[in-house]
Amino acid sequence: MDLSSRIPSLQQQSRHGHSLLRRSRTAIATADPVLLASWTIWFEGQGPLVAACTREDDCLNNLESHAATLLLCTDLLESGSGISLVRRALALQPELKALILLQRPIARTILNAIEAGCHGICAVQSAGTGAVAAALTAIDSDGQYLDPVITGVLHHSRLNGSSRPLPLQDLTMREEDVLRGLCRGMTNEEIANDLVVSIETVKSHVSSLLRKLSAKDRTAAVVTAFREGLVQVPARPPRWT
Repeated sequence: MDLSSRIPSLQQQSRHGHSLLRRSRTAIATADPVLLASWTIWFEGQGPLVAACTREDDCLNNLESHAATLLLCTDLLESGSGISLVRRALALQPELKALILLQRPIARTILNAIEAGCHGICAVQSAGTGAVAAALTAIDSDGQYLDPVITGVLHHSRLNGSSRPLPLQDLTMREEDVLRGLCRGMTNEEIANDLVVSIETVKSHVSSLLRKLSAKDRTAAVVTAFREGLVQVPARPPRWT
């Protein structure tokens, strides 16, 4: 995949900087040399980039030796995989934040990334469109992020429903509105603007949703919503399903 055309977009973003990047010691890993180069350019003038690798083991060694606090990777690496890298890295450094870009975002890969503990999941096709910056902002403020392509795939994945009933009758209308926003890949700020409420109000509704859906985090709430049919399915499925 040739991502050369996206380098100018990344360079433009790098001029503005990003608070999470400035505060983090970042490691990046991908099998794509052009993407690796473009990410390296993006980090110019921002926080320290402590590793730029194409192999899982190399990145893991650098993560540990340089005490990285942020991992940006793709699912495909020259050896190993990005999902395995995230799982192993979080086992060593539980406070690490991990953002993964999926080069083929199908349902099984997305669920594996969620189970590995990724804080943000985007489609690599979104790179250069602001998705990475949006994901970093959301991870910084909300803790997690799924981009709209990823949530669209989950909509159409026909996840198996659970055998236990959920207390759906306990959801308020406003909580249902917030849940729909999460399932569209919206951040807390975007949901607040859409509903004309404060971010703190949205956070309160998210906390209530997690409790009522027995979900450990907002990503799990999205998976539960799709699995249980709590949100309407878009008319046209994404092309990756």
